[in-house]
Amino acid sequence: MTHPLPHADAGTIPVFDRWVGSWQFSVQRRALSGPQLARSYDRAAPGWARTLDRLGFPGAYEELLARVLADELPDAAGMQPRVLDCGVRTGALSSALARVMPGRVRLDAIDLSPRMLERAGDRLRADGLEAALQRGDARALPYDDGTFDIVMTAHMLEHLPDPGVALTEMVRVLKPGGVLIACISRRSFSGMLIHLKWRTHRVRPAEGERWLRDVGLANARSLSFDGRPVCRMLSLACTGRKPVRNTQNRSKP
Repeated sequence: MTHPLPHADAGTIPVFDRWVGSWQFSVQRRALSGPQLARSYDRAAPGWARTLDRLGFPGAYEELLARVLADELPDAAGMQPRVLDCGVRTGALSSALARVMPGRVRLDAIDLSPRMLERAGDRLRADGLEAALQRGDARALPYDDGTFDIVMTAHMLEHLPDPGVALTEMVRVLKPGGVLIACISRRSFSGMLIHLKWRTHRVRPAEGERWLRDVGLANARSLSFDGRPVCRMLSLACTGRKPVRNTQNRSKP
């Protein structure tokens, strides 16, 4: 089934906001639209994996995911979790998960960029992973409610004027008790350089945690990329769990 991509939006990304006495000084920047992002990532696709390797992100993702799984899924041995990677790019995050997940991973992945999807397919096959890849937008995920045990994303949310729209969709397709993992560009000098190129949000840990709480996730927390100085300067990770609601029928009076 083909799902149309959302139309280009006119949303903005905050850059600067300060009060001086009774004066408010605010600067915002128009976000890249979905089609613009797809074209930009298509152009970046040939060298994307080399850039991530040079910065150390594959190892940083592996270390991060090992910590999250140890905390959130301590009984993961023997599991065959259903996983969604939103904004898969060249598959670095998914490959890292497969290296640290004791059981076999059933992977779905989505991205706006056709060329990134091609690169992801090549990488994941080379790593021995079978993945259902499709083009799509995280703000309108083509999956049923409660499908996935883990939903994760790397450096996708900060591109969106309202990350809550995509996060709401990601929570929708997450099973009750499932875990969401989001890697996000952090507020720093390095983050400003990323913003200048990609027009992204630059996020403080408390803000990332708030994003997750605002869409109903429990135990929202932020994590740093320990042991990887460049990755730690560029990024942070936020995780949360979808609450398990009591589904028992109330006794009739």
